[in-house]
Amino acid sequence: MNTQEYIEILRCPHCTRENKGVLKEIKPDWLGCSDCSRQYPIVEGIPVMLPEEGDKWLGVASEDLPTIEEHDRFVSATS
Repeated sequence: MNTQEYIEILRCPHCTRENKGVLKEIKPDWLGCSDCSRQYPIVEGIPVMLPEEGDKWLGVASEDLPTIEEHDRFVSATS
């Protein structure tokens, strides 16, 4: 599935009850919520749509988001 297909069917898990939670591609391998600004990585082609993942990247400027390789190292180090 490509990013556009994900954008059409997925919604931000934080916003779905109050807002639309529409996602947009903010950089390669990252989706961002247009309502709450939470950001979700796409790891190995699969969006990580866990609420705690979106919370982790809330407030981080899109240009400061890690590459997916850096993200994977960060997740491995904190696990």
